[in-house]
Amino acid sequence: MIYGWRGKIGLIYPAAGVAGDMDFHRMAPEGVAIVTTRMPLEKADAEGLIKMAAEVEKNASLLAQARPDIIIFGCTTGSLVKGIGYDKEIIDRIQNHVHMAAITTSTAVIESFLALKLKKIAVVTPYIDDLNQREKVFIEKSGFQVTAIKGLGVLDANEMQNVRHEQMYRLAKEVFTEDADALFISCTGIAVIDIIEPLEKDLNRPVVTSNQATMWRALRKIGIRETVNRLGKLFQDNT
Repeated sequence: MIYGWRGKIGLIYPAAGVAGDMDFHRMAPEGVAIVTTRMPLEKADAEGLIKMAAEVEKNASLLAQARPDIIIFGCTTGSLVKGIGYDKEIIDRIQNHVHMAAITTSTAVIESFLALKLKKIAVVTPYIDDLNQREKVFIEKSGFQVTAIKGLGVLDANEMQNVRHEQMYRLAKEVFTEDADALFISCTGIAVIDIIEPLEKDLNRPVVTSNQATMWRALRKIGIRETVNRLGKLFQDNT
């Protein structure tokens, strides 16, 4: 067997993370391979995220040797921390350096909001307040209203992998407002794909997560359109 006979997705991911690796492998359809490389990140704050992205070309060069069909910059706030347009800047840097298609997580999230025809979004994160405010500004400047946003205040990047899905489930139930069209759970470093369907049932709204939205967009970009029941409404159509 040749792995990735249907498609190969490359993931650039913060070094301390585990959820991204596992989530992308779990979400991959038959015939799709996931290849990864790491980015150093110690503190989940603006300074740490900007420093992490400074070497994206080096990371992309390593990953390009595996010849993926698309490269993902797999960090939500890392691709929006400097404001609107920063995600596109990172995409351009990758594409210009390795001449391969690329996306970022924040770009994919916004495109998922558009696909679901959302207007008002409640947001939960594991982040500190500064990153929450930067994300709120990014989402709102992208054309959406954030009805509420709240994080867990995790600063140590190594602690992201210890955030439990039940913590995010309970935070989501606390923060969600009835006027919201959807709930967004932000961060590629937390394992939350298993609570997408329960939350969609409980809230009666679509639920978007960073890893789910990124995988959805990456698959569509390489021409793979499958419905996947366990990944919520976003994966229920072929757009």
